[in-house]
Amino acid sequence: MVRCLLVGNYRPSLTLMRALKRSGHLVWLGADGYSDYSEWSACADGSIVLPSLDKEHLFIAELERALVELQVDVLIPVSDRATRLVAAHRGALEGKARIASPQPDLVERCVSKTAMAELCRETRVDIAPFEHVESLENLQAAAQRIGFPVVIKPVGEGEFINGKKVVLARSARELSDNLSSWPANHTALLVQQRLDGNRLNHYFVAHEGRLVTACEIEILRTDRPDGSGYAVEGITRHVDPELAEQTGRLVQALGYTGAGCAQYMTDRNQQRTSFLEINPRLGANFGGAEGAGAGMSEAMLKLALGERPEAVASAWDRALVGHRYAWSKGDLSGLAWLARNGGDARALLTGAARLLRCALTADTHLTFDVRDPRPALGCWLHPLIKRWTEKRPHDTPSKALT
Repeated sequence: MVRCLLVGNYRPSLTLMRALKRSGHLVWLGADGYSDYSEWSACADGSIVLPSLDKEHLFIAELERALVELQVDVLIPVSDRATRLVAAHRGALEGKARIASPQPDLVERCVSKTAMAELCRETRVDIAPFEHVESLENLQAAAQRIGFPVVIKPVGEGEFINGKKVVLARSARELSDNLSSWPANHTALLVQQRLDGNRLNHYFVAHEGRLVTACEIEILRTDRPDGSGYAVEGITRHVDPELAEQTGRLVQALGYTGAGCAQYMTDRNQQRTSFLEINPRLGANFGGAEGAGAGMSEAMLKLALGERPEAVASAWDRALVGHRYAWSKGDLSGLAWLARNGGDARALLTGAARLLRCALTADTHLTFDVRDPRPALGCWLHPLIKRWTEKRPHDTPSKALT
């Protein structure tokens, strides 16, 4: 039995908590305010309220205290910000617990889109033309050179452009409409040719540059009509051998140890792919891979404990093919966004029908589980809960509940 503390309260935490609990481990959750209600899970042995991640030193001090008081064996940062913050303070934290996360230099390299784009060139991984720009004029000129449609991205992970993960543009006019001025808080952006197909996610766990387990999921829909935003429906599939080789080359070049998620875009006919990024953590929708039998949670924990992984003929063979996942809460939020932004009745009815069909046919739900329904209930009622809690005095960080 291993005593685990998860940091970051959103849907991957719930998947991870349930998987580790089924394996007989003790699991606590540390949250910094944003909530997907994982602490309501029957699988949670306890929870602590951590300071905001914006208060870096206070957050780390409280986390160190929790590791000691709870006698934590393994600390698992789940969210992107928690991963980067734990990496920055790894020296202080790993004296108190083992850390199930890639080493700081690997995290830093992965979150740099420009560094990863250069690595793609070095390792012969397909990537659409891109340019690094530092002004609106340079961005517009780069888009013309690359050719529309284009996607404009933040340089680092977990950043947004005017509240959006990315900005899409099919023409110079649309670029001007969608990005009329240089966004605040950005010194540089990445502009890249955009392929028009679905996204492919490679969820994996690796050890010293070798894949231990891996699963490909095709993202069928997101919460935005243009395909940007957060994935709400996906399905596992047979990995293309060439694309599997590309992920393998990147993992090997990075000397990767830990969990990760490599993402690719495809064209409409899936004859062409383009590398997007590697998230140096469990992907937001890794619950689809876990539900398909990839066994990522246990593999990641074993690596953190120093156990060598079992030799496998192919890391891609563990997960079932054709396993469909749904994130119905995100689907509903996307429908609400469409209604607020001028979606007509036909689009709203089509979206509602898709949501219902997906909810009824999915093999895995990222939050809902009939054996553990309370976290999903909290997510669905979140607007009411948030309104009620905002009227209450703010609590100070609490001690762990055991």
